[in-house]
Amino acid sequence: MSLTALFDIGKTGVLTYQKALEVVSHNISNAATEGYTRQDVIFQNMSSGILSLSGVTGRGVKLEDIRRMYDSFIDLQLKTESSNLAYWDVVYNGMLRLENIFNDASETAFSNSINDFFNAWQELSQNPSGTAERTLLLDKANYLTKRLNLSYKSLIDERQEIYKDTQSLVNQVNNYLDQINELNEKIAASPGSLDAKDQRDNLVKQLNDIVQITYFEDNSGRYSILLGGMPLVDGGKVYHLSTALDSKQNMQFSLETVSGSIDVTRLIQGGKLKAEIDLRDETIPEYMEKLNMLVFDLTEAINAQHRQGYGLDGTTGNNFFSQLYDLTVSSPSSPTSPYSDISFKINNVNTNTYDEYQVEFDGSAVPPAWTVTDNTTSSSITPTVTSWTKGTDTYYKLSFNDIEVTIKNPDNTLDFTFQIKQHSGLLFNVEITDTQKIAAAAANPTTTSGEMDNENARAIYSLLDSEIIGNSTPIDFYRAIVSEVGVYSSSAQTQKSFQQSLVEEIEKRRQDVSGVSLDEEAVNLIKYQKMYEASARVIKVADEILATLFDMVS
Repeated sequence: MSLTALFDIGKTGVLTYQKALEVVSHNISNAATEGYTRQDVIFQNMSSGILSLSGVTGRGVKLEDIRRMYDSFIDLQLKTESSNLAYWDVVYNGMLRLENIFNDASETAFSNSINDFFNAWQELSQNPSGTAERTLLLDKANYLTKRLNLSYKSLIDERQEIYKDTQSLVNQVNNYLDQINELNEKIAASPGSLDAKDQRDNLVKQLNDIVQITYFEDNSGRYSILLGGMPLVDGGKVYHLSTALDSKQNMQFSLETVSGSIDVTRLIQGGKLKAEIDLRDETIPEYMEKLNMLVFDLTEAINAQHRQGYGLDGTTGNNFFSQLYDLTVSSPSSPTSPYSDISFKINNVNTNTYDEYQVEFDGSAVPPAWTVTDNTTSSSITPTVTSWTKGTDTYYKLSFNDIEVTIKNPDNTLDFTFQIKQHSGLLFNVEITDTQKIAAAAANPTTTSGEMDNENARAIYSLLDSEIIGNSTPIDFYRAIVSEVGVYSSSAQTQKSFQQSLVEEIEKRRQDVSGVSLDEEAVNLIKYQKMYEASARVIKVADEILATLFDMVS
């Protein structure tokens, strides 16, 4: 080896360990950067290729590679479980808001409003002609309707807020897709862009938190991003998501492709978007329908009993609450308006609850025949029919599609159509405005002598403990809703806590592999500094030897 080779060897050391110091410094600077992956240097000795008796002589050291301390398996686990955590975080927060809407522990709890309303009927039964009692009853009734209207409207508002938040999340998704595509091109042009890879992985994680995706790396180093098999980023092209409301006011997600818009709602299976779909279009509508059922059955039970009684002015057949269905009687041609001998009940809300139905009766047949047609779907229905007599009256109860229709003394050619109104929770209202028309008596007080009776007021009060809402009493039905919301909220909290612990454990494992240890970097800093100084010392020694040779020659 020539003397000048010492300069080259020293130079390789100085340049290599300078770069190593830069990498260490970069690690230290990014110790607190989210998603940063620690970088490590790989050294390689440089052989001269000149053989000697002792072997191959060397020409110093070179920086073979700078690599990311990256474990793809751990990173994939982290992305997956982080997406699950994001899902349960949204669900839990949403259920907390529902708990506040259905809060039954406060003084303004809806169950208290129901009790106060029925207790007002009991007070009226003690003084059926009392003006103060009648005024109090109307006040309690109006408060009951307003209280439920508010709860129902709060659920509608919650759905609207979720939709607005979803639109914002979709915009974030599209922004992340654009950024990932830009980084793809940067990495493809410069495969050694380690920081760009960190940025891209961090964006993929944030994207996966919003909507669960799959991805893979192609031969050029680009990521292809897929949503349920549909490409979002692929080969330098980006396909954006959009959201809108469909005909049923549920959220619909579309992917804009070169061939047009494709519905991808069913492909969203995780992340925040899935949580918001589940909350807005499944969970909240379920509780809205439960409130609708509560209101409708309560209204029907009270109205049916109220129509049988008499007010102070002698009127009868009046509804106490506003009617929550449309009814058209085709036969007989001049029925009582409204046809007071028909009442309805919902046992469970389903997709056919709000269809228009036609009911026909042939009383001349033996046995009497009932025909039910779903006019909305143009389909015939075979109802379950039960009948009974009470005194001189005959009752028929038709059961179909979780709806019960009870008819008293039907005409032989009875023919009517009915349709239950949607959003009963918003339409719940008191029909009676004149206290004289509150039907507390079972007999007409204007045609009887003596004190006004209280039989109808007592009968309405007794509905508080009757199974008039499906198979439950009004209080039990509402408390079942509150209990269900509480259980679901508690379950969501448990799932969130579990996912939080799981993510923290995986993050710890990731930090062990990819995180920056300041202690380790401090050791590396000193080590590479000493190597740098030693390499510089080699150059200095070579210079001194060369100077000595020159002095000897001269």
